[in-house]
Amino acid sequence: MKLEKWLVLPDLQIPYHDLKTLAAVEAYMVDVSSSDEPFDGWLQIGDFLDFNELSRYNDGSEGSVVDELEDSYAAGNGFLDRHQKMIRAGNKKAKFILLEGNHDYRAYDQSLKNINKKFRGYLNYEKHLRLRERGVRWIRSWRDGEMYKIGKAYFRHGLYTNQYHAKKMVDRHGVNIFYGHTHDVMEIPVVQMGKDKTLAGKSLGCLCEYNQRYLKGAPTNWQQSFSVFYFRPDGFFNEYTTRIFDHTFTIANPQTGLAKTYDGNQLIKA
Repeated sequence: MKLEKWLVLPDLQIPYHDLKTLAAVEAYMVDVSSSDEPFDGWLQIGDFLDFNELSRYNDGSEGSVVDELEDSYAAGNGFLDRHQKMIRAGNKKAKFILLEGNHDYRAYDQSLKNINKKFRGYLNYEKHLRLRERGVRWIRSWRDGEMYKIGKAYFRHGLYTNQYHAKKMVDRHGVNIFYGHTHDVMEIPVVQMGKDKTLAGKSLGCLCEYNQRYLKGAPTNWQQSFSVFYFRPDGFFNEYTTRIFDHTFTIANPQTGLAKTYDGNQLIKA
């Protein structure tokens, strides 16, 4: 039976992604790519770039905005270069899907005061990340509510931030829905009449740094993680979300099946 194996990455908010945590995830990606079961797809569910320079709260100078935009795109391109090389080392036909999050949408939000004619040329997200050239499919999740479907699972960036957002997402969508936006890991089932009719709503955490400056030291419910999905030909799937603590996680070694610990602290030493 042919399975499809997908890597799903939640909110990165580049350049505020957690370098040590990503080093651990990428070491795992390399091991998977060199195994007998490489990934068939890579899916990032939005807020790939942070675009703090386009925030309505940023009143920086015009010149600094241009410089920061260039830096953001350079960091995003470097990230995509690295991940495409890793994933396609094991499967040259692997699909790449990038969902638009609310931070990504800042490049298109005409209501932001910093959007002006002098640097509007920097705001073509797809062009500056070379998505078409890369073969990356761009899903307008935030602007248009577009979702990406694999088998019986739907993916979008997310909508709600209330205490029970997973329940609200699955209730409103009526499908198995997986999303980001909230930076936490939360799952809720919704039972329907009939065999195998239980649906799931689940937020998949984040891969950004915990100490974002706008938090000003306030506690959060953020949880770093990533997910691997296995899809059967009938569309049913199994999903495994791996929590990451202190830049470290333990998971089955793709080559041996034995437990292996990936420690970003050791991979990137201070």
